[in-house]
Amino acid sequence: MKKTLIILFSLFFCLSVQAKDPPKKYLDNNYAFKHHEFIKWPEKTGVWGKIETHGRIAPNSWNLRYETEIVRDGKYSLRFEMRDGDCHRGDCGRKNKAGRSEVSFTGSFPKNTKGHLGNVWYAWSLYIPKGTHHIDPAYTILGQFKMPNDYVKQLNRIDSSGFDEDCPEIPLLFHFTGEGILMTKDGVLKCGDHERKIILPYEQIHNKWHDFLLNVSWTDKEDGHIDLWINDKKVYQSKGKTIGKIIKRKKDGNKMGPAYRFGIYNGKRFGSVKTQVIYYDAFKSGKNCKKTALFHDCKNLPN
Repeated sequence: MKKTLIILFSLFFCLSVQAKDPPKKYLDNNYAFKHHEFIKWPEKTGVWGKIETHGRIAPNSWNLRYETEIVRDGKYSLRFEMRDGDCHRGDCGRKNKAGRSEVSFTGSFPKNTKGHLGNVWYAWSLYIPKGTHHIDPAYTILGQFKMPNDYVKQLNRIDSSGFDEDCPEIPLLFHFTGEGILMTKDGVLKCGDHERKIILPYEQIHNKWHDFLLNVSWTDKEDGHIDLWINDKKVYQSKGKTIGKIIKRKKDGNKMGPAYRFGIYNGKRFGSVKTQVIYYDAFKSGKNCKKTALFHDCKNLPN
């Protein structure tokens, strides 16, 4: 009887471990992720929730893969790749020659929101291999906290500059440029009004994992704040409103806040561009630092 219980326990433990792995088809390098597909990330992400592919993710097998060799934490990372001309659906016909291998988190926090509101902590890790470079005058976006489409429509934020889509509100955005990783903070008052800062110099970027820890109070009041640490340094701090205006979504009455998209998003590819590869891993989000940070000491964060 005792041996039987041990065997049953062992089988249950093995099944539990296996259940945390993604489906086998996702581990096949020939598998092409579809648009609006939940990728079944096997690790807990906290209040970030599930990971879903963008509706216009490029449809090739190399654009998004699970990676097992270059990993920051656990068994897997996500590998994003964009080659010259990669695009899908509505991106292909846009005037700014866009294309993307991009995914987003679908979790809402608190429950009565579309996106995130209030004080939230975020952690993720980024790896840029030596062969990946900026592609100016084309651009590369690595991640963006973006307000929902319903927010743009309800506030009638239309871009007067002639760009081929509504003017979005993107509270925080991370570019890969010739100077390094550039963070832009939306001025929240008008489209195109941004604060810009290099948060990781170009010469420090390649062939190493960079651990991000971000604390934001998402609010339209002046008591908001943003604090960002990368590795062992605090690279950014600001105070004031972080959202232009918090409004309720007409369809369900939920308040709207930003959600995080990440991967590789290119635009202005009017000439040929070189292939880019980026790795992401160690995603976590929570109500406080202790529930979020994987590689930072919450009691001794650098000032």
